[in-house]
Amino acid sequence: MPPPTAPPNSKPEGDIHNQPAKNRIFYGWWIVLGTMVVLAVTSGLGFYGHGLILDPLREQFGSSKGAISSAITLLFLISAMAGPIVGEQVDKHGPTRALIFGSFIMGLGFVFLSRSNLLWQLFAVYFLMGIGQSATHSIPTSTVIANWFIRKRGIAMSIAMTGLSIGGIIVIPLASQAIQRWGLNRSLSLFGLTYWVVIIPVALFLLKQRPSVMGLLPDGAPLTSSPGVELKTSIDYAAQKEVWTRREAMGTKAFWAIVFAFLFGISGQMSFLIHEVSFMSQFVGPTRAAAAISVTSGASIIGRFSLGAVVDRFDKRVMIMLCFFIQAAAILTAGFSSQVVILYICVFAFGLTIGNVVMLQSLIIGECFGQVSFGTVFGLAGLFISSVSSFGPMISGFIYDETQSYRIAFSIFAAMSAVATLFLIYAKPPLKK
Repeated sequence: MPPPTAPPNSKPEGDIHNQPAKNRIFYGWWIVLGTMVVLAVTSGLGFYGHGLILDPLREQFGSSKGAISSAITLLFLISAMAGPIVGEQVDKHGPTRALIFGSFIMGLGFVFLSRSNLLWQLFAVYFLMGIGQSATHSIPTSTVIANWFIRKRGIAMSIAMTGLSIGGIIVIPLASQAIQRWGLNRSLSLFGLTYWVVIIPVALFLLKQRPSVMGLLPDGAPLTSSPGVELKTSIDYAAQKEVWTRREAMGTKAFWAIVFAFLFGISGQMSFLIHEVSFMSQFVGPTRAAAAISVTSGASIIGRFSLGAVVDRFDKRVMIMLCFFIQAAAILTAGFSSQVVILYICVFAFGLTIGNVVMLQSLIIGECFGQVSFGTVFGLAGLFISSVSSFGPMISGFIYDETQSYRIAFSIFAAMSAVATLFLIYAKPPLKK
């Protein structure tokens, strides 16, 4: 079914220089608020939450960190494999269907997990949740932001992705308290209910696919500059309307440069995040270790807003390189330190990069492949990026089982984060043949 068209009296969406002035708040900012709420839940429970319950699940199932981490890897692997399908559907039909379907699946997954007591059941549930994760996280949220904003896409994306940090600052401490008060299984059912009562209403009543549905144009307020004046942005407006098929995108150097850069960089990020609570527990205990996620998430807000204020005006490749270098230094230093102060500095420095890495992945894909095919290309890139990076937590888990230390694992992923910067040299907007 084609997306809804604009009312007869509305100006075409592509005519961005003739957008009528509006005295009311541009509806795109309500879209930003809605995606922020969605990401707070999906990051807090669907991402950080797996690190929070890693050790409790290990005790419940009587298994090793490697085995439990393998189930988490399966979740992210299935999420990656579903990405191209989810991205294509979001481009065609908008984010609502995907978010409702994904939230229903994630809710069921947490309920089933609360009733599982065999290891094969854990893997079966995480397989199911991988599908839900793909349909509720970055693909639908990043795509809808890319549809509603072009000139202000960087700041809009940075605000929306504050939800990722809220998930760590607010949702994770609440989830940790719930586990301590009511136990793991009752809390898991509560996590599933949260998906149903928070995300589904937002998807139904707040999120709209494109500005044209409401007779609006991207970015809201009219551009004051004439068509002949160059705006202070690195985005080529004409290129934003180019349609890219999967085959065409895969035929460009930019696509593979983005894939390999984030494949290497996000492998280190996922490994550290999933094992952060378990790693920090060795030095500060489980309660303060859970609080370390709040430090990481709080730092991500500082980093994201600092970068978001200027990201639309500068070369995104340089910014991504800087984030990967800081990430590498933080992971490596943490792996070789036992001083609590230094460890907290490391998780803070690491936090400065995590939100920006996720945001910049969306922005560089949007800059290179435009608005119309964003979901399709983003989901396709995610298939390669997440399929490989999802093995990070599992590898760290098995290395820990063998060495009783995270030092080797963190060294490997710090090196990968540094190498990721080399690929970004080629991540330039391609010319459509």
